[in-house]
Amino acid sequence: MSNLDTQWSNFKQRLFAEDNGQNYQNKNKNKVIILSVLIFICGIYYLCQINNMATKGYQINELENQTAELKQENKRLQVEITELRSITRLTEKVEELKMVEVSRIEYIKANGATVALNR
Repeated sequence: MSNLDTQWSNFKQRLFAEDNGQNYQNKNKNKVIILSVLIFICGIYYLCQINNMATKGYQINELENQTAELKQENKRLQVEITELRSITRLTEKVEELKMVEVSRIEYIKANGATVALNR
């Protein structure tokens, strides 16, 4: 029986030794797979962030262009307002509409409302 015990013992050692080697390989495989999946997920996240930043950069550029256009239009409108309010422009408009200066103003009341009368 000692020979049988020895064989059994040798068999168990070989079986467990192979099993331990496979376990070690399986653990390494699992680590590599998990690491690969994590790297892949990080890569996808990185690409999404880069895409998001590029989109935001484009939107910022468009808004800056709109702001510049609006500032330019605002300046143009301010110049136009200044021109329309100028005394020379008002004088020209008075002459164009043939308005006359009133010498005396009289106010009359009609039905409770005040009205100006030119005489």
